[in-house]
Amino acid sequence: KQSDTKGLNNIDTEHEDWTDVKHSERKKRDRILADKVLLKLIQKSDYEGFKRLFTNLGILALTGYCIHRLEIFPFDQNKYLSLDKDNEELWKLATFIPAYVFYGFQIQCFAFAGQHEFLHRNAWKTRWINDWVLFVVGTACFEFGKHEQMMHKQHHTFTNNIDKDPELTSFYSREELENPEFRNVNKTKFGFFRQFLYVWPTFKCRICKLISSALGIAVDYTGTGWSMQTPKYSKESGIMQDLKAAARLQLLVYAAIFGLFGQTSEGRQALLFWWIVPVLVGYAPVNFVRNLEHADCEVSKEMNCLRNTRTVRSNAILRQLLWNTNYHAEHHCYPMVPFFNLPKLSELMDAHVIHNECRHYSTQNWEAVKSGGWIDHQAKGFKKRD
Repeated sequence: KQSDTKGLNNIDTEHEDWTDVKHSERKKRDRILADKVLLKLIQKSDYEGFKRLFTNLGILALTGYCIHRLEIFPFDQNKYLSLDKDNEELWKLATFIPAYVFYGFQIQCFAFAGQHEFLHRNAWKTRWINDWVLFVVGTACFEFGKHEQMMHKQHHTFTNNIDKDPELTSFYSREELENPEFRNVNKTKFGFFRQFLYVWPTFKCRICKLISSALGIAVDYTGTGWSMQTPKYSKESGIMQDLKAAARLQLLVYAAIFGLFGQTSEGRQALLFWWIVPVLVGYAPVNFVRNLEHADCEVSKEMNCLRNTRTVRSNAILRQLLWNTNYHAEHHCYPMVPFFNLPKLSELMDAHVIHNECRHYSTQNWEAVKSGGWIDHQAKGFKKRD
């Protein structure tokens, strides 16, 4: 009864089980739990949602307060010209840099993991709270939550399907996707490391998504085209109309904020220091946890999330900031289970998940770039095919 198998054909506000086939069919494939167990795990909670939200906002505020106490802003370069190792200002700067990166990382955790729970409507039992917080967080993090919701629904419905998964079709060529050796990793190690530092392509895509949607143009993650072998939104579905309205409202919010705070030099500096620059700075470290969720996994047109998705255990602080999205294979098997029950779900499923050999994100990233690792393995396969 919970299943929504319609993909991009509709917006179903009642059902959060995004899947290609009904639950009864998925049980033959990758859903191993008894229904009576599952029914307990899918119960959502407003209390748990607000507890996680305000705890994470508290950590962000505390980090911001520590940065404020360092008195780095407004920045005065003359204070740091002295090479005296006892210079108090230099010690402040040395403390500020990691604190500022952590501050930006937390903002991006809201953009990546928090937004993920909101668009699934898993953070709160009350659906409209998810929708409003999705808009606010998406706007604050220069994301477009409504568009991400539709693309992410398609990603869940057709995970690692080279024709229909926008996380594949938007970022890889048809030649790469149709190569049997394709393993969903960067073509080169240089490309892997480049994504941590060169953020312009990502934010260009975000800007294009927002503008295209405001103009009523259906686009994938690129913001400029439609790469999936799936029809665009039908007029009857109302999806494009919703995207257009949400995009225009978000652009109006930006215009109001920059119009209000951008009139003075102090206001512009504050926007840059406390908002815009941290969003950019935080994007590099968040890639450490977000870019290999389906790497070196099964690529198939018949979805099996025990085989095509990774899961890691990580540490307590990352699990807190990431709303437990580290349990990713479990989430893909049961996308209707709220974040606070994912650890319980993982305990029940761990022995059945194929790609859980990398228990930490550091191990996972090392497997990608080490000699003979995932990137080398894919490149070697590509070369053989050529």
